[in-house]
Amino acid sequence: MTAVHPNQGWQLQQGHGPGYGPPPGWGQQPLRPSVAPAFLAGGLWLAVSVLCFVLAGLNSADGKGIRQTPEAAVALLGLAFGRGFIANGDPAIVATYVAGGVVLLFAALLFARLGFARWVLAGLGFLVVAYYVFAVVRLTISNGGTLIVVPGIALMLWLAASMVSVLPPVGRALR
Repeated sequence: MTAVHPNQGWQLQQGHGPGYGPPPGWGQQPLRPSVAPAFLAGGLWLAVSVLCFVLAGLNSADGKGIRQTPEAAVALLGLAFGRGFIANGDPAIVATYVAGGVVLLFAALLFARLGFARWVLAGLGFLVVAYYVFAVVRLTISNGGTLIVVPGIALMLWLAASMVSVLPPVGRALR
């Protein structure tokens, strides 16, 4: 066994002497997180808002209400609760317009990189996802299987936007 003098060979230096740091521009610079995840989440929420306005608009034109487009009407928020709760369908149209407006407002706040907006949107989103699961199950049980396409699409869009909003990269992008 040969003895190696401490000054021989490559040595890992623990410091650069007392009071001295690494030279400027050397070492690993902290990377700023990308804002792309926040904009992706905001874009998904914009799509959700557009979907709400389209669904409500299709069913409120010309005063025909939900009889105008029954395939899209089943995707209105609250319509799956039945006639005893919703009456003629107008409250479901209003609820869908209001949800679209609230989502649009908080999506704008998300684009402004305000962190609380993603949690508000995620909470609302998961609540609406639970409603759409109920609506799809109720349509399937009541032999309305051909009508579950639009609520299924709405369910997937709301779920995707909600799931993306709670991802850690979105939180880092909002800092």
